[in-house]
Amino acid sequence: MQDSPTLTHPPKLTDMLHWLHYQRARILLALRRPDQALQAYADALAANPRYALAAASAGFLEASREQWSQAAGWFERALEIESDNAEHWFNLGFVQQQRQRDEEAIRCFDRAVALRRSLDRAWFGLGISHRRRGDNDKAGAAFKVAAELQPMNPHAFYELAMVRLAQNDLKDVHRIIRHVSGFDPVMTRQLVRETGQHPEGVELR
Repeated sequence: MQDSPTLTHPPKLTDMLHWLHYQRARILLALRRPDQALQAYADALAANPRYALAAASAGFLEASREQWSQAAGWFERALEIESDNAEHWFNLGFVQQQRQRDEEAIRCFDRAVALRRSLDRAWFGLGISHRRRGDNDKAGAAFKVAAELQPMNPHAFYELAMVRLAQNDLKDVHRIIRHVSGFDPVMTRQLVRETGQHPEGVELR
């Protein structure tokens, strides 16, 4: 028979304070009090400066209000705590993209996919920023990975088709339209209309 486990003292209130502030923030959000919720997240970080979840949650809150600059600051704070967190890098990249800072967005998305190659959202973001900067080769490469990771994502295939059209690769445009026609008739019609291409055998529904 094993010895009885040693009883430990319950955690002190001061050790739980950051969690209590975080829970208060969630309640305030449910009550539609975002400013007070933001302060509660800040209180959670003050109680535990290593509590990355509070920083990221504050970033999401500010992003939901399109306060992009403030959101970027919170996600940067989260990365100071968890520098190898792919989600934080993606979130910062998304926010920088909304701020029209595509060079910084690309740096963040590159870091995100380096940490987690399967993060299709980051590949998609990379494609958008590269395309806005006029680099169709890098945009196409990024959209291709995003489409491979999510083969039923019509938006990734749409963007890839637009890049291939700009590259005058009509064969791949036709391939993409045929693929999308198998699961998204609405996007198929949009692709046919916007590319001016209607591959043989593709029925518009």
